[in-house]
Amino acid sequence: MRNSNSIIVGYWSTKGLGSVCRQIVLYSGIALNAKNYKLQPIVNGELVTYDGNEWTENDKIKLKNRNSLINLPYIELIDANDNNIVISQSNACLSYLGRKFNMFGNNEIEETQCEQLLLETHDLRNIITSFAYTHYKNKDLEQKAAKDVFTKSFQNNNAGKIQKFEHWFDTKINDNKLFLLKDISSADFNLFDVLDFYIEFLKHYNFTEEKDNKKILVNAGYPYLNNFYNHFINLP
Repeated sequence: MRNSNSIIVGYWSTKGLGSVCRQIVLYSGIALNAKNYKLQPIVNGELVTYDGNEWTENDKIKLKNRNSLINLPYIELIDANDNNIVISQSNACLSYLGRKFNMFGNNEIEETQCEQLLLETHDLRNIITSFAYTHYKNKDLEQKAAKDVFTKSFQNNNAGKIQKFEHWFDTKINDNKLFLLKDISSADFNLFDVLDFYIEFLKHYNFTEEKDNKKILVNAGYPYLNNFYNHFINLP
């Protein structure tokens, strides 16, 4: 990598975890160099596997010599000291980009809040990711598994994953539309990306009669998250 004014984001040729890193880089105004590695599904009867040789047999081998922890997503850039660095693990990437672009809070308390929010959002993402990458023998089993995802994520009590974020916003000032009040953070990008998945999930499996993305979350009983989603999607 030679261009110090650009950042490489490497990920599979899917939305996934790489999407948040790409969004942050684009929002920052720094040039994005997106390396998207093909991930090909292979169906053999009821078994579905994925061929990722474009990554595992090429760049992964080279980058492992520079970072033994290398995995997807990763970011590669030249830092302020002219060092060419490679960072892996999604939360580490999001934390680094947040700090680099002043999107990780303005003090120790806000930084800790960002860390908590990133990890909590990671838990929420894992629920739907595990479901999305499972191949079900029939539609009935798929619908049953979707119902389990819906229950774990949207149950309206203290155990509900999405309810935790609704409560977070509820404790802030009334017009708050971002996690840290007025300043955008990498945690905001991460939550928006995950909510975008869940909104499509709700529509696809008919857990909502509302088809307008801008109204789905409020109809599901999450007005603060609905405000957050609509505010975020209108950012430049």
